[in-house]
Order: sequence, then C-alpha cells, then structure tokens
Amino acid sequence: MTSDPAAPEAPLTVKEAADLRRLVGGIIRAQGNRFLKELLRKNDITLPSDKAGFESSLLGAIDAGKIRLSHVQAWLDLVEGWGNQHVYLFRVLPSLRASLDEQVLLSRVRQVGLDALWGAPTILEFPETPTLTSIKRAGERLSLVWQESSPDWSPVKEKNYIAEEGLDTFEYRAYRRVEERAFMRFEARLDRKLAALFVATPIRDEKHQQAIAEAMRVVDLLLDKKALERGRLKIERISRNVDQGNRPTGKNLTLPIKTQRSRLMSGGAYVEWGANSSDRAYWEEPAIQNVRASVKTAQLERFRGTEGVFTFQATEPTDAKSPAAGLTRPLRVQLYGVDNRIRLWAQMKEDEVWTILTMLNGYQDQV
Repeated sequence: MTSDPAAPEAPLTVKEAADLRRLVGGIIRAQGNRFLKELLRKNDITLPSDKAGFESSLLGAIDAGKIRLSHVQAWLDLVEGWGNQHVYLFRVLPSLRASLDEQVLLSRVRQVGLDALWGAPTILEFPETPTLTSIKRAGERLSLVWQESSPDWSPVKEKNYIAEEGLDTFEYRAYRRVEERAFMRFEARLDRKLAALFVATPIRDEKHQQAIAEAMRVVDLLLDKKALERGRLKIERISRNVDQGNRPTGKNLTLPIKTQRSRLMSGGAYVEWGANSSDRAYWEEPAIQNVRASVKTAQLERFRGTEGVFTFQATEPTDAKSPAAGLTRPLRVQLYGVDNRIRLWAQMKEDEVWTILTMLNGYQDQV
C-alpha cells in the first residue's frame, strides 16, 4: 500500500483501526524499543519510557488517526524481518542478471500463475504455514517474501489466582496469546551485485531445510537458479580473510571489525583464537596478538575459516567514506564455513543488514 504524501488520507475506518490494533501485539513483541522509538518519533508521538508505554502510545495514536496503515507499512519494510536470522549470500553474476530484468521476471511470474503476488503488500498477512505473499521488482531491487503466523503464549502474572474447591486447592496461571509474524526473504540488490536468502527458522529444526527448499523452488520458477548457485560466496574464505584483515598493526586498535573468535583449519588440524568476553577482540591481549601474527599472509591460502565470530563496529557520523558508514552500534555476526552460512545475532534495520553483507562480500577475493 502506498499513498500520495501530497493528498490527504481518507478518514480512519473501523476496519483499518482494527487491523492496526491487531498488528500492535506482534510489533511490540518482535521489535525492540530502538525501532519503536523510530516509528513514534517519525510521526510526532510522545515517547514513553517502557514497552508497556509504547503499546499504550501506539493504541492511542491509532485511535487518534495519527498512525495509519501507510505509516506502519513503510516503517515495517525497514525493520521487520531484518537481522536475527540465517543468511545465504550470493553474487549476482551477469548470467543471473538477465533473468532479473523486470519485464522478463514479470513474464515468468505470469507463466507460473503468481501474478496476483506481483507488488502485493505484506503487512496484514498471517498465514498458518510459510506462504509466499509478495513479489516486488522495483528500481535495483527484487524481493520475494514468505510470511507465517508464529503464535506464542506470554505469562500474565497479575491474572494468576488460587481457588479453593471442596478439599482441594487449585492454582490457575494465565497466559496471553501473542501473534508473532515470522518472515523469510529472498532479495537481489542489483546496485550491490548481491543476492541473499534470509531464513529465521531455528537452524536445528527440520523446518530450516524445508524453508530453504521452498525458497529455492520458487527461485527456480522465476530465475536462473544455476546462475545463482554459481555466485554463492565462500564463507570459509571470507571468515579467514575478515580475521586476517582486521588484525591490529602496531598500537592501532581502531578497526572496523573486532574478531571475538576465529577457527582456521588446514588439512586435518586447526588453530583457534578466542576472547572470553563478547565485548573484546582476542587480539586485545598482546600475547595472543603475537601468536596470531605468526600466521603470515603468504601462508593464509593453506587455511580455511571454519567458524568466526565478529563484531562490526559503529562508525563516526562524519566518516561517510567508510564501508561501514551507517552502522551506529556494534553488531555481532557469526560465519560458518562448513555450510556457507551467516548468522546475524541482532535485530537490525534493512540498511544495517546490507551494509554488513556488502562488507563481507569485499573480503571474498582477498588472499
């Protein structure tokens, strides 16, 4: 749903208010205060100090017509379903780019009977199973979105009570049903020459592989899947190179990425460096730094990075040329070389996610 900012919006209907109220529970549960503040601030809503206050403010703003579906959709596009997920990253090779042409893609969408999803909004969908709900191709971006209702029960202690019935005592514990939205995405960014599959399903759950299979089934219907697979990035190279490229030289500890843990394997043996604290890099200990320096760049091709945990650092607002420009807080990322998987450990905004993925892509060709 889009609206003309110059045209006045129609009065709030009972249905729109009900739809918005339905969304509030999922938004409050899934999005942190950091993101809720952004929604309220952009719409000139008074900022409360806690999450309960956020819910009250959102409901009040809905009833007053200050928050509309168009506002929420634009905001959710930036923050919902980004971060706290597993990512499989690809380069958009020239052979894949041809199938990403908008007219070519639209023709394929019509051929396979998915034209009803072309440009469809995703905001109010709560299917019980993962369902493709939207296909969008605009500018330099292709986006496929699967949505699922993932209900949970949240305890409400103030509604607990004990009742006496005859000689028995019963304790009743109350839970509130909370409707949480789960997302899976496949996105191609032609301006960055990258594509990525984002899966939120827990990695140890069989649903994770099922989700990947479903995404690739649809990708195969619409795109050149073989060309996509040829562009899959090698995470074991990236993990190794990120670690090597972010070791301090001399006393300079101002680096864009801190390595908390890195495991390098060669043949049937491995070496591993790690810090006990998630706030520190292992090389902040001088003795460990000296040991790590023993792995020379000339030797690095003999190693592959089977696992690495890295913290991408915030950049100064004035450092616009930095590849990390736009990161305003430390963000932790884990790389798994065995299955070419990236784990984003924080809830993020869209631009934060793509900044990190673009930085990782830059390490593919080093060494």
